[in-house]
Order: sequence, then structure tokens, then C-alpha cells
Amino acid sequence: MNLYPAIEDHLEEIMEIDKEAFPTPWSRKLWIREISRTHRAYHVAIENKKVIGFGGGLLAGDDFHITTIAVRASNLSKGVATRIMIKLLEEAVKLGATNLTLEVRAGNHPAQALYRRFGMAPVGIRPSYYQPDNEDALIMWANDIHEQPYLELLDSIKQGQKAKEVLSS
Repeated sequence: MNLYPAIEDHLEEIMEIDKEAFPTPWSRKLWIREISRTHRAYHVAIENKKVIGFGGGLLAGDDFHITTIAVRASNLSKGVATRIMIKLLEEAVKLGATNLTLEVRAGNHPAQALYRRFGMAPVGIRPSYYQPDNEDALIMWANDIHEQPYLELLDSIKQGQKAKEVLSS
């Protein structure tokens, strides 16, 4: 699996995954706008010439806000989301981010576990944030992602991911 910046050629497959993963997927128009704007980072994971996952976010002041991350159901629990998170965090630091934030469904415990692994902690709730089912969002943050302790955490996650990939090949 390799990661590449998302481009318009990837949109059909991105939108398939988006539709599979979320009850209210983004429109093509929104995707085109997002991947073409500055202060954004959107990447796709590709395996055997097929998009198997994507993720992205935007820089708002000093904060990098992860806006979306999803993996094909057939590729869940294979480290794809971890690889995407690593790439997004590397991009966030390059863009000048010092903090990381996102919202995640209150009931999405696998995603929350992933984000906790990256040092994110819950800081609040957005009631009825997700539509159409009115599910609450858990707001999560990680601070000082540009500083040495966080960069060491990120490096340890990368090394662990590389070791898993070697063992599985």
C-alpha cells in the first residue's frame, strides 16, 4: 500500500468509500473544492491500483482539523487508517500546525481508539452533531504536535507500523 495526494482522478473511488462509510457522504463538488484548496491535506491509500482509504483535513490558525478519514470495509483492521493518520500528521506539521483536532461519532469506539493511540484526548461533546441520526460527536484534541515528545510518539507509531508490515509480508 502506498499513499498519494488525492487528485480528481481518485474521486470516483473516494466517493464509493465515502458512501460506504458515512450516512451523509460528501458531494463531488465539495470533494473537488477540498482537494484543490490551500492549507488542506488529502491523501489516498492505494493498493493494487485501487483506492482503499482516504483521509484529510485543513489548517485553521495553528490547528489541523481532520475532516474525514475512511477505509473500505474489506480493508479495515489492516493498518490503513494508521498509515493515513501518520501521513496527515506529517502534513499538518509541515503546514505549521501545533495542535490537532477532530470530531468522531460517540459510538465509533474503533476510531476513538485509533485517535487515542495518536495522543488525542476527549475534550467535549457536540450534541446531535451527526445527521440524520442526531448522534453526538466526541471532540478530541492533541496539543503540541510540532514538539519533540509528540514527534517521538509519531515516530514510534511509524516504526511499529513498519514492523507489522514486515511481519505480514
